[in-house]
Amino acid sequence: MKRPALAAAAALFAAGALLTGCGSTHGSDSGGTSAGASKAPKQDASKAAQEAQQKYQQQLEEATAAHDRAFPAVAQACAGKSAAVPTSPSSPASSGPQPENPKYGENHAYLKTTTLSPLDECRGDAHAARITAELARQTPADPEQAKALLTRLGYPDAKVAQAGQGVQFSFFVPQVGPCLSGTLSNPPRIEVHGPYIEGGCEASRGGH
Repeated sequence: MKRPALAAAAALFAAGALLTGCGSTHGSDSGGTSAGASKAPKQDASKAAQEAQQKYQQQLEEATAAHDRAFPAVAQACAGKSAAVPTSPSSPASSGPQPENPKYGENHAYLKTTTLSPLDECRGDAHAARITAELARQTPADPEQAKALLTRLGYPDAKVAQAGQGVQFSFFVPQVGPCLSGTLSNPPRIEVHGPYIEGGCEASRGGH
């Protein structure tokens, strides 16, 4: 918001009020100042929104460039894929059987993930293929080995934990996403998905 401009307008308005009190009348000036003041916040808000969008776009381009430098094979495999997220058609309000609990959907919202674009799906599949190829050479026996393997592949922020005969893992593809999670076993089980609605690549422990 342009505070100096607003301060100057306020000073002019105050001066006009003093002149009016001394017997001078400037009805048209008062109306013009009021109209200008009402337009200023809207213009400032529009400009701020435009600047925020431009900043976001710049950050997205920088993040994509950083990802593509780190994973050139993935970038090449997914070149030309659309980054637009598809919109899912709305389902009929009363089609098919409904759950006994009318709040079932609300209570299980923590299990929902964001929708992936074709570009996200391609990147996720390509990163999963990289991990699968590495596991063909070496299957980690414990979380420590799994962490070392994923770090070597370029996923240092991956979370790992022992799970039966394998090691559970989850991470957000550096810079751009999407999420990959599953079990590093033989054979591996890897799922590509968007972040959960409540945040992160791991589902919350329970609903609401």
